[in-house]
Amino acid sequence: MKKNITIIILLAFLIYQFSLFNNFVWDDEEQILNNNLIHSLGNFPKFFSGGTFNSGGRQSLSGLYYKPLMTLFFSLIYSIFGSRPFFFHLISLGFHIANTILVYAIFLYFFSDRLAFFLSLIFLVHPINVEAVAYISSLQDLLFLFFGLTGFYLTIKKKKPIWLSVFLLLSLLAKETGIVFFFIIPLYLFLFDKQLLKNKKSLLYFLAPIAGYSFLRFILAGIFFQKHNLSPINRMAFWERMISLPKIIFYYLKNFFLPTDLAISQHWVVRFYDWPNFYQPLIFDLLFFGGILFLFRYFLKERKNFSIFLFFFGWFLAGFSIHWHFFPLDMTVADRWFYFPVIGLLGMIGVVLKNNFLSGRKKSIIFLFYAAIISLFSFKSFLRTMDWKDGLTLYSHDININKDAFDLENNLGVELFRVERYQEAKRHFENSTKLAPYWWTNWNNLGVIYEREKNYQKAAEFYQKSIINGDYYLAYENLAKILIFHSNDKEKAKSFLKKALQLFPENQNLKLLDKYFQEQNQR
Repeated sequence: MKKNITIIILLAFLIYQFSLFNNFVWDDEEQILNNNLIHSLGNFPKFFSGGTFNSGGRQSLSGLYYKPLMTLFFSLIYSIFGSRPFFFHLISLGFHIANTILVYAIFLYFFSDRLAFFLSLIFLVHPINVEAVAYISSLQDLLFLFFGLTGFYLTIKKKKPIWLSVFLLLSLLAKETGIVFFFIIPLYLFLFDKQLLKNKKSLLYFLAPIAGYSFLRFILAGIFFQKHNLSPINRMAFWERMISLPKIIFYYLKNFFLPTDLAISQHWVVRFYDWPNFYQPLIFDLLFFGGILFLFRYFLKERKNFSIFLFFFGWFLAGFSIHWHFFPLDMTVADRWFYFPVIGLLGMIGVVLKNNFLSGRKKSIIFLFYAAIISLFSFKSFLRTMDWKDGLTLYSHDININKDAFDLENNLGVELFRVERYQEAKRHFENSTKLAPYWWTNWNNLGVIYEREKNYQKAAEFYQKSIINGDYYLAYENLAKILIFHSNDKEKAKSFLKKALQLFPENQNLKLLDKYFQEQNQR
C-alpha cells in the first residue's frame, strides 16, 4: 500500500507540476485577492456570519452560499503566505492527493489491491477533475469530499461515531453538497453493517451535524436558499429546466469516457425537443441506465457483488442527481460538480471488473490497455492544467468551446483590458450585456471603457445601470469619481457619496473620495 501511495503522490505532482505556478483566475480575485476580510484571521467570526465574496466594504462577506470552512482555509493560507498563488495551488493539490488516497483506502474494502489502485488512479488523473484541483476557488469541493470521505472511512473502520458527526459537520461547512454523505453512509450501514444502524444513538450522530450547520447558516448568518437569477437555466421554470436534463446527463457521462469538451462557465440550455440536443442525448442516457439495470439483474445471483454495485450506484446517483437542476443552480454544468459522483461511477466499474481484473492468458495485453487509459487521461489533464495558467489563457481557450457565456465574455473583456486591448475588450463587454442585460458587473466594465474614451455621460449611465441591477460596489466607486471630477452638481455628488458610504461603510476608496470631496468644498 505504501508503494501505491508513493506512486499516487508522484503522479499527481507530475501532472499538476506546472499548475502550481498558475495565477489567480475567475472568482479567485473576489474571494481571495480583493477580499480584505480574509486577509486577517482576526476576522474569523465573520467567516461564519456571511457568504464567501468580497463585499466591497460592507460589514460582512457577501454571496448566496455558506462555505465558511473554505473562507477559513483561504484566510489561513493568506495569513502565512500572502497573495502568492503557488501556495494556494499547493494546498489544493495536497487535498486532491489526500482524497485519492482515501478513495484508494475505501476501494480496498470492496476490491483487490490492484483493482482499487487502478480505480483510484483514474480518479487522480481524470481530466474532468482538473477544474476542482487547478481552480483555487474550487477548494470547497476538495474540502467537502475530504471531510466526508474521512467520516465514511472512520465508519468503515468502526471508530467512535462522535468523529463521524464532527467530519460530517466539517463537510457541510465546506460546501452544502456534503449533505450527500448523509445518504451514502446510512446506505452503507444498511447494506453492510445493520447492527450499527440499529444502534439508537445512530440517528443522533446524523442529526447533530445537521442541527449545528442549520444554526450557523440560518440563524447566525441568515443565509437561506436563494436564486441569483443570472444564468439562463437559473431563470427558468422547473419544466423548462427539465428539457435540458438529457443533455446535462450526457455531458458528464460523455466527458467521463471521452473528455474532449471541458470548459468553464457553461450556461447553455435546451429550449426545443430537437434531435441533437434532446433526443440523441436521451437515447444515450437510456442506454446507459438500461445497462445499469441489466447489471443489477446479472449481479442478483451474487449477493455480495449486488450489494456493492447497489451501494456505488446509490453513491453515483446521490451525487449526480443533485446537479440535475431540480433546484436551479448557477450554471448548467460544471466539471467540478462531478468530483463526488465520479467515485460512485468508478465503484460500479470496479464491480464489473472485479472477477477478471488483470487475469487470464492475455494478462499483459489487458495491463497495457489499462496503462494506456491512465496515460491518455494523465496527458489530457496535464494539457488542461496549462489552460488555467492565467485568466487571459483560460478565457481565450474556453470561449472557443463554450460560446455565448455571459460571464466568460465579460471575464475575457477584463483580461483584454488589462493588456490594453481596449477595443477587443469593449466588444466582449457589449456581448456580455446583450447576453445578460440583468447582470451588474458587465455594465460596470462597459462603463469603464466609455470613461476611458472620455464619454462620461455614457459611462455614468452604465454605472447607474450596474447599481440598479445589483448595487455593485465598483460601480458606486466609479460613478462617485465621475460626479466629483466631471460634474458640476455638487449636491448630487454629496448625496451619492452619503448613500454609497451607508451601503459600504468600510470601503476605503469611497472614504478617500469623500475626504477629497469634503476638502475641496471647504476651500
